Amino acid sequence: MTTELLQVSDIKFKFVNVSEVMEADLKKAVDHQIANKGQTILKKIYAKNIDAKVIIDYVITKNKSGLYEADFIFLYNGERFVVENHKGFKVASDLITHAFDKWKRKVLGFWGFLSR
Repeated sequence: MTTELLQVSDIKFKFVNVSEVMEADLKKAVDHQIANKGQTILKKIYAKNIDAKVIIDYVITKNKSGLYEADFIFLYNGERFVVENHKGFKVASDLITHAFDKWKRKVLGFWGFLSR
C-alpha cells in the first residue's frame, strides 16, 4: 500500500557561486530529505496543526576556499528554526543532511522519536 507523501507549503532557495549542475543536484538532495527524513518531521507538525504552513528557505554558498556554507530556515506552526553552517563542507549535500538532522531533533526531540 502506498501512502501519499506529505508536502511542505513552499521551498525558497538561493545559490551563490554554485554551478547550475550542482544546483540541480542540491535541489534533488532537499527533495530526497523531504521525501524521507522529512516525512517523520512533517507528520509531527501536521499532527499538531493539519493546516500548518511549512516553509523551507535556504541559501547555499560556495566560498572562496571552495567549501560550501549554508543557512536553512524552517518555518512552521509559528516557529522559526534556523540552521547556520559557515564552517565549510567539502560535500555540499552534507549541509542538507546536517540541516534536516538538526530540524528533526528540534521537532521530535533529541533522539528523534515521536513524542506523544
